[in-house]
Amino acid sequence: MNRIALIAALLLPFLVLGAGIARNQSALSDAQEWRIPIAGYDPRDPLRGQYVAFTYDWRVAGDPAICDKMQGCDLCLDRDGEQVTATVVSAGSQCAARVDPRLSRMDVRPSFGVGNSQFASRIFVSESSAPALEEQLRTGPMVVVAALTPDGRLVNRAIEPAHR
Repeated sequence: MNRIALIAALLLPFLVLGAGIARNQSALSDAQEWRIPIAGYDPRDPLRGQYVAFTYDWRVAGDPAICDKMQGCDLCLDRDGEQVTATVVSAGSQCAARVDPRLSRMDVRPSFGVGNSQFASRIFVSESSAPALEEQLRTGPMVVVAALTPDGRLVNRAIEPAHR
């Protein structure tokens, strides 16, 4: 009996980890793909690993001050050709392409201008691809290719030139 309990105790962490991976992969398989223009690149910080920090270069509609409140905000994404609009709404609102900035680990920064805010994020890149990506960021407009999961997470997958 003790042997069965020991085997079960040793397998439990692997089962929980496997269930979490399966749930995450299921959410990503149902995700919508978005190509969002980005700006304000911060190429790499050696103290925090290899990543590119950026702000989303979308048009912000609605009242960004909602994001400062305790309950937070959501963003409803809409596209018109290459232009992406993020409409700020109260947390828990329903829309076809809802982004939860907290789940997406976005930084919401106040910006100059009436009612403006910037939404910032980052994406990790491999050490081997970082120099080429850094050069591309300097030469032309870029977009982040992101997956929008049904629960509102915007998962950044890659950074590419805007015209592809």
